[in-house]
Amino acid sequence: MVELDNLDIKILTHLQDNGRKSYQEIAKSCLTSVPTIKSRVDRLLELGVISKFTIDIDNSKLGITEAILLVNAKPRAVSRITEELRGLEEVKELYVTSDSDAAIVSRVAGDMQRILAIQDRINLTDVNNIRIISVKNAFRRDSTIPLASSSITLTCAYCERKVTGDAVRKKFDDKDYFFCCTTCQGEFEKKYLKLLANAQ
Repeated sequence: MVELDNLDIKILTHLQDNGRKSYQEIAKSCLTSVPTIKSRVDRLLELGVISKFTIDIDNSKLGITEAILLVNAKPRAVSRITEELRGLEEVKELYVTSDSDAAIVSRVAGDMQRILAIQDRINLTDVNNIRIISVKNAFRRDSTIPLASSSITLTCAYCERKVTGDAVRKKFDDKDYFFCCTTCQGEFEKKYLKLLANAQ
């Protein structure tokens, strides 16, 4: 497990929201220097926490069909089928589940005829059933970072205690702050607004 601190989490949050955000923008929001952000991102890349920078294309705007492919297969065939599916350009995400009714689940995208032809392009030995379900509406997936892991160390921006479980995240003037609870977030907000009022 990789140990991450508050700054690492803030950087990852910014990059998840917008992978094109400049180091300068991130540094300003995190109240640190550009070289610090660059060295942290380089470290996260080196550790494999960040594997690549990419774009999120809305396939529906391009007339590309998205579907979910469910493959029910015998346990001995799961590994082979997974490898075959990984080699297909239409397969965008691939999961092997513990559910005996759907051992392999993948998100596929492309021309519907090619998606339907996937079952003709893989070895169906030991496959019980294949279902292709067309996606009607695709919603943006949650990009928040699961903070319950003990390998991630966060401290509350208000009480400075270690955050256990999921942190409460709130933006103030485009800067991300993390709190252990909504009470601390509320107290921080009161203090923050009071300081703003006094500065005017």
